[in-house]
Amino acid sequence: MLQLQQIKEENENAIEKIITYQNFNLTRKFSIIMFFLNLVLLFIDYLNITRGLWTINNSYYYLFLSHVSLGLVSILCIFASNRIIVQTANEITLAHKFYVVFYSFFLLFETTVVSGIDQKIHGQVTVYIIGCLIVAVISNYNLKVKAFLYGSSFATLTIFLTINQENPDIRQGNYINTFSVVLISYFISFLLFKLKHQDLRHKYYLEDLVKERTKELQAVNELLTQEILDRKRAEMEMVKLDRLNLIGEMAASISHEVRNPMTTVKGFLQLLKKKQESKDKEFFDLMIEELDRANSILSEFLSINRNKPTMLVWHNINDIITSTLPLIQADANTNDKLLTTELNTVADLQLNIGEIRQLLLNLVRNGFEAMSKGGLLQIKTFTTKSEVALVVTDQGNGIEQSTLEKLGTPFYTTKEQGTGLGLAVCYGIVARHNGRISVETGPAGTSFYVYFKLRKKEA
Repeated sequence: MLQLQQIKEENENAIEKIITYQNFNLTRKFSIIMFFLNLVLLFIDYLNITRGLWTINNSYYYLFLSHVSLGLVSILCIFASNRIIVQTANEITLAHKFYVVFYSFFLLFETTVVSGIDQKIHGQVTVYIIGCLIVAVISNYNLKVKAFLYGSSFATLTIFLTINQENPDIRQGNYINTFSVVLISYFISFLLFKLKHQDLRHKYYLEDLVKERTKELQAVNELLTQEILDRKRAEMEMVKLDRLNLIGEMAASISHEVRNPMTTVKGFLQLLKKKQESKDKEFFDLMIEELDRANSILSEFLSINRNKPTMLVWHNINDIITSTLPLIQADANTNDKLLTTELNTVADLQLNIGEIRQLLLNLVRNGFEAMSKGGLLQIKTFTTKSEVALVVTDQGNGIEQSTLEKLGTPFYTTKEQGTGLGLAVCYGIVARHNGRISVETGPAGTSFYVYFKLRKKEA
C-alpha cells in the first residue's frame, strides 16, 4: 500500500522542503496555542498556592517551575518563528528544520518532566501520553528523527518513574503504559509520514508523467504538422506538374502546326517588305518582330513538355556555367548590372547541357530584371552530403508571399511583357533531371537554389 513511485532527485528535495514548510507552519501555530494554554496552567498553579497545596507537597512548586519554562520557551519560539517566517517551501533553510525539531523535542521533554513530577501527586503519565500523540500528529519527520525523539523522552521518563514512584505496581504499570504509547505514537508517525510522502511523490510523479506525455504529444503534433505541410507542398507540386504536363501535351500537338504557317507568313512579309516604299517598311518590321516573338513563345511551349525524351550525359555543371558566362556577362553589361561567380569543386552529374544552359539563362535574366541598375547578381555552386547545388542570388526587392506560392505556374507572371513561361520551363527542366528548386527571399534579394542528386558513375 505504501509503495512509492520513482521520481527525480530534485523532486525528492522539493518534497522534503514542503514537509518542513508544513511542519514549520503547524509548529508556529501550536506554539501560540501552548502559550495561551500555559497561562491557564499558571492560573491553576496560583489556585494551588491559595489552597495551600505547595506547603503540603513541594511537587506543586516544581510543577509551577515546569509551567514557567514552558511559557518562556513558547514565547521564545513564537519570536523566533516570526523572525524566520517564509512564504513558500523554496525558502526553507536549516534554521526552519532546527526550529520544528527543537520544539517537538522540548514538548516531549516538558511532558516527560511533568509526568515525572506528577508521580508524587497523582501517579499518572497522562501528560506524557498526550505529548506523544500531539507530536505524532502535528509534525512529520523521518523515522530516524522520530526514533530519537521518542527514545530519548522514554528513557528520561523511565528515570523519573524509577526515582519518584515508590509504588512498584504503579511504576510497573506506568512502564508498560508509556512503552505502549511510544510504540503506538511511533507507528502513527510512521504511517502519517509515509502517507504524506506518498501523496507528494504521487503528485510529482503525475506532474513528470504529464510533462513527458505533453512533450510526446508536442512531438507528434509537430510531425503531423510537418506531414500536412509536406503533403500540401506535394499536392501543389503535383498540380504544377499536371499543368506542365497538360501544357507540354498541347505544345507537342499544336506547336509544329502553328509554326509552319507562321514561317510562310514571315517569308512573304520579308518579300513584300523589299517591294514596298520606305515609309511602310516599319510596319513590316513590326509584323516580323511580332512573328518572331510568337515563335519564341512556341519554343518555350516545347521546352515545357515533360514527355519528350531528354538525353543525359555525364558533365560538370561548372563547365556549363563557364561556357555560358560570356553570354551572361554581355547581358549584365547591357542591363548595367554586376556579376560575380563562386564555383566550388563539384562532382559530375547526368545532365542535358542545352537544358541546363537554358535553366541558367532563365534564372539569371529573371535576376537581372528584378534589380535596379548597379545591382549585383551571384552564381554559386557547392556540394552537400547528397546533392550538388546551383544558386542564383539577386539584390532585388524580394518576392511577395502570394507570388512565391505561384512560382512555376504556367502563364503566371508579374511582368508587363512576360509570358509566364520562363520559370515554368525551369521547373520542367529540373523535374526531368529529378532535382528540386528551393527559394529564399527577403527585402535584400532572392536566391534560387537548384539541387541535383549525386549519382555514382557506372563502371
